[in-house]
Amino acid sequence: MTRTGTIAWSVLGIISSIFLLLGGACIAIFGFALSIDAPYVWRGEVRAGLIFELIALAFIFAAILLLRGSIRRLRSLRQMRMGERATGPDTNMQ
Repeated sequence: MTRTGTIAWSVLGIISSIFLLLGGACIAIFGFALSIDAPYVWRGEVRAGLIFELIALAFIFAAILLLRGSIRRLRSLRQMRMGERATGPDTNMQ
């Protein structure tokens, strides 16, 4: 994959992880509200709240894994670029 493609996939991964984190936070708030009987139209159920909390936890866990991979790819590009500067671009040619 080219350098630009790697950067594009990393940026897409970071944006996706932000959406996953926000979605997980919204689902967690909804699960908490559902478990304590906050929307007065519904009867409070602890089981339903716990299910939503587990779904939110899965979203947040997936966001963290996606973010770690994207940051790792971007960091490897930076280290490769720094290595080229240290050795010089012409030292590899014979």
